[in-house]
Amino acid sequence: MSLEPLVEFKGAALGYGRRAVVTGVDLTVARGDFLGVLGPNGAGKSTILKTMLGLIRPLKGQVKRHGGSGAPRFGYVPQKEKLDVIYPLSAREVAAMGTYRRFEFFARLRGPTQKDLVSRSLKECGALELAERRYSDLSGGQRQRVLIARALATEPELLVLDEPLAGIDVSTQKALLRLFKGFKEQKRLTVLMVSHRLQAERDLFTHIAWVADGKADFGPAERMLATRRITDVFADEP
Repeated sequence: MSLEPLVEFKGAALGYGRRAVVTGVDLTVARGDFLGVLGPNGAGKSTILKTMLGLIRPLKGQVKRHGGSGAPRFGYVPQKEKLDVIYPLSAREVAAMGTYRRFEFFARLRGPTQKDLVSRSLKECGALELAERRYSDLSGGQRQRVLIARALATEPELLVLDEPLAGIDVSTQKALLRLFKGFKEQKRLTVLMVSHRLQAERDLFTHIAWVADGKADFGPAERMLATRRITDVFADEP
């Protein structure tokens, strides 16, 4: 596995206004990693995510991003995505949004290369048969596959999954976990996955950041999962 860093947090304090939510953040997302950002609801996982994506600035310390254009190309799958139902978008059109280098809601697919990329991304997510269906008519699990395909269509250096298993049934969760395992083993894709739980997905992670009590502890998955912190962090979770 490469040790080439894509994102580095160094002594960072993260929060909003002057209020720090998480302090002393030291973690690295290296190319080829599958990083789990884990902890209870409200602990600050989303704050780390927003800072990494550049949506908010660190209050203290440094956040360095490395990539082909100065920062890695992110493929982002939000926790919840609501597309206005007045737009009769198909699943293919939603996935195609990932190929737009600028915000162009009504741009048509431009050329065979772009079309092939969208079809390939949908196929990799098991959603190609949904391509022509209206996005708003899809189930929660089907929408999630389309949103992951949209993120893959960016051809990301770092795929960011924010609570990707939330609000979907158990069988779909298992199917998505198999999909993520393929990203790790076949595509060698660098992935960051945020979760407030720790179930079957624990075997995916190469590294873990535990976020709790205003701190983020970071290390290799085998060491982090071998400590009692697993019980401490999730003691109050259902």
